[in-house]
Amino acid sequence: MDINDFQGIESSFLDYKISLEAEKPKSWLKSVSAFANTKGGHILFGVTDRTHEAIGLDDAQKAGSKIAEIISARISPKVNYTINTFPGAKEGRLCLVLSIYPGPHYPYYYVHEHTRECYVRRGDRSEPATTLEVNALILKGINQTYDALPTSYKLDDISFTLLGASLKQETGESFNLLQDAVSLGLTTPNGEVTNAGLLLCDQGVLRHSRVVCTHWKGKEKGEIDGDALDDQEFFGTSLIMLLNNAEAFIRNNSKNPWTIRGMRREEKSDYPFKAVREVLVNALIHRDYQNIGAEVHVDMYDDRMEISSPGGMMNGSCIQDLDLKTVPSMRRNEIISDIFGRLHYMDRRGSGIRRIINSYTHYENKTSFYSNEYFFLVSLPNRGIASRIKHTTGKTQLTTGKTQLTTGKTQLTTGKTQLTTEKTQLTTEKTQLTTEKTQLTAEKTQLEVLRADIRQKTEKIFRPVTVDKIIKLLSTYENKYSFNRQIVAKQFEISENAASRILKKAMDCGIVRKEKKGVYYFK
Repeated sequence: MDINDFQGIESSFLDYKISLEAEKPKSWLKSVSAFANTKGGHILFGVTDRTHEAIGLDDAQKAGSKIAEIISARISPKVNYTINTFPGAKEGRLCLVLSIYPGPHYPYYYVHEHTRECYVRRGDRSEPATTLEVNALILKGINQTYDALPTSYKLDDISFTLLGASLKQETGESFNLLQDAVSLGLTTPNGEVTNAGLLLCDQGVLRHSRVVCTHWKGKEKGEIDGDALDDQEFFGTSLIMLLNNAEAFIRNNSKNPWTIRGMRREEKSDYPFKAVREVLVNALIHRDYQNIGAEVHVDMYDDRMEISSPGGMMNGSCIQDLDLKTVPSMRRNEIISDIFGRLHYMDRRGSGIRRIINSYTHYENKTSFYSNEYFFLVSLPNRGIASRIKHTTGKTQLTTGKTQLTTGKTQLTTGKTQLTTEKTQLTTEKTQLTTEKTQLTAEKTQLEVLRADIRQKTEKIFRPVTVDKIIKLLSTYENKYSFNRQIVAKQFEISENAASRILKKAMDCGIVRKEKKGVYYFK
């Protein structure tokens, strides 16, 4: 073993110490705690931090004994580690490698006098764990997941009608509440409802289990005034219904929604159903439900959709740093994951990420993944505007030498072709009137014409209050964003049947056009 053996290891798993600080050991004991609480790592003693030069220690054997003594006294519970030597750059001097292995008795604390501090690894730094991280480590240490924890609720307090019907439909077997609740992990043998039971019950007792959906104008939040085309917040119901509601929102706010043809879904849509289902399911079952102040978000933009959920990768890594083809399948909530697998909402073989990626095989724009210690985000490109991959061959391309004229023959010199700025241009101050005072933008002018046209065509067909609502809808969607009857029903505070009648009248009087089933635009 020598210093070169550590060159291929990521900095997240390495720390360097030029010497052993026996009197102030916290500087390296933090890393012992952090490595044990995450994915393990190595501390190299006798190696410089910046240049990683192996200068060696004065007495490696003595230093090794002192390291073991300090770890035994200051790290609790006892951590699993090894100490080995490797040669330094100078003859006769040795370096030490302290290798710390993760778990299984989480969490591991640095103990000093009357304080206990828990650390985790973030990048190449060892930092104090948050309360949520400590709680997650405690559950991990007792081989327990959040969704398996018992609560104060009893079976008489809740119901599982939707879950029972869904299991019947998918498995063909009837759901016996008293027998199956325990075997599925919805209740304990003592009759206490678990957190999984509260998440899957009809009442949706855990209020922080919610999905916030927003359809934004433009490509960023706040990019355009009045930028929310549609927004809905779903909570107070089963995870199954949250999934269905989120899927319905995405479908209703897609210009080209997925449709059902026979027994299959038509995939000529803005967003592939399989990818959407996979991302939403992962967001619901793998989110950190201990984080009460956060929720799943679905944000739709002109060019993409972003779905984010609280809680990063369970092993502390960042997905953007990993090979997506080899990301391990890890479950934060075992019971919920198992039930969603039984319902065929997810694949138990851990092939979800591959399925998401494959949905964009024929497109230049690809799905992107990002995570940190706090949240996980997936961005799905809008296939309706994404560029398809074009396959070119050597026969269809002309060489640059034959297709371009030389610069010297095709361009006139700047001095001969351009008039001086002083003589040919009028100053901006004298030639342009300010936009605010003298010009309406083309969009505003067009909207003003549309408003006047709508009022003229609808004054004898709709009540004044309905006309005002139509004008408000126009201000939001203009004539370049699509809407549907669900959106009209929500904004007008009427039923969907009533919204359909209004849309039919609007088409009859020529202010709205129907591009295809369920997709409407202002003319």
